[in-house]
Amino acid sequence: MGSYYQSDNYYSHSSTSKTIVSRLYKLARRWGVRNKHKIIRSVQPKGRVLDVGCGTGEFLAYLMSRGYLVDGVEPNQTAREQAIANHGIQVVANTDQIPGYEQFQVITLWHVLEHVPDLRATLKKIFTQLASDGTLLIAVPDRGSWDAKHYGTFWAAWDVPRHFYHFRQTDIQALLREHGFLLVATKRMWMDAFYIAILSEGYSGASRPVALIKGLMVGAWSNLASMLSGGPTSSSLYVARKAKA
Repeated sequence: MGSYYQSDNYYSHSSTSKTIVSRLYKLARRWGVRNKHKIIRSVQPKGRVLDVGCGTGEFLAYLMSRGYLVDGVEPNQTAREQAIANHGIQVVANTDQIPGYEQFQVITLWHVLEHVPDLRATLKKIFTQLASDGTLLIAVPDRGSWDAKHYGTFWAAWDVPRHFYHFRQTDIQALLREHGFLLVATKRMWMDAFYIAILSEGYSGASRPVALIKGLMVGAWSNLASMLSGGPTSSSLYVARKAKA
């Protein structure tokens, strides 16, 4: 599977900005890092954070600069080495390498759960390592979104074979209940619609300039459709805690 992540279109494992889309991704990532911090600060103003699938470590580096203690998990060797070298972050290759006694106030999976081969083993491990008063944040593409229906087989968030699973909100709700978590909130992720739409236009055959223009327009319409219908955006964020015994 590792070879499928060595792609010019797989920007989360790269620090370069060779194309317009990659530059837009980096700009969106900088905005996203600050927005993620705001979300975490609102539920856990301090403490220890584990980011599963931390990529090249920009998010954890930002949290560290804001006073959090941080650890990361990143299977991709190139991205993991960049995170360690560039930011001095403790990053391991998989969750099994984190001692069972370690406890975190926040555990995050930003577009990661769809990549893991064994969903249930991953969630069981996370449950044991989340502190009793901790917060779990899971962001995944939403196959119930307007743009998933609009693009059909060209929807970029299918991303086979890197994505093993494709979720609706009811799927994540059931998984959280099954593994002892209480869903606190479900949030829309507005920026994802633009990125997914640009990629989807490219997959459907549009040239890069056309994909950029049409993707921005379709992304805006997708978000508007979500607001008007009450349905999900291109991706959804789930905020959960351990259920009380």
